[in-house]
Amino acid sequence: MMRATMMTALLALGACQTVQNVVPMGNSGADTALLAIENARVRTCPPGRTLENARIGSDNESRGVTSQDIALTPLASDPTRAVRLRRLTIAPGGVIAWHAHDSVQGMALIVSGRLTEFRNTCLDEIRYVAGDVAIEDAATQHGWRNESDEEAVVLVAHVVLR
Repeated sequence: MMRATMMTALLALGACQTVQNVVPMGNSGADTALLAIENARVRTCPPGRTLENARIGSDNESRGVTSQDIALTPLASDPTRAVRLRRLTIAPGGVIAWHAHDSVQGMALIVSGRLTEFRNTCLDEIRYVAGDVAIEDAATQHGWRNESDEEAVVLVAHVVLR
């Protein structure tokens, strides 16, 4: 009986396709969003280059940015707050103005394109590509620029007030 159960499980597994079989990695037709997710990693300030109040402000106005809320789900532990998932599209030359995350924290995943971040705790600009994640904790103040010639798409998940 055990042998028959194992054979059935192996046959079922053999019928499954992995992501690599559906979208071969390294194939120029591979979906960029999938590649970004599979290669996701947190990007931080380079070692030895952090400094509190290293930067104060950058651009004062956002431009070339569109946003679309994808989903909002209330927190069971605090119904006055929710997790919001939002897609941002930043055009070439676009800017997300300097802002703080003292009341709204979360993270951002670069899905496609390239962005440059200016952060209050880093002496250097931080350059992001698809798959990079920026942590936006309560101490974060920053701004973004798309200095490339292609649009950048970012998924942001934040805990927000409802």
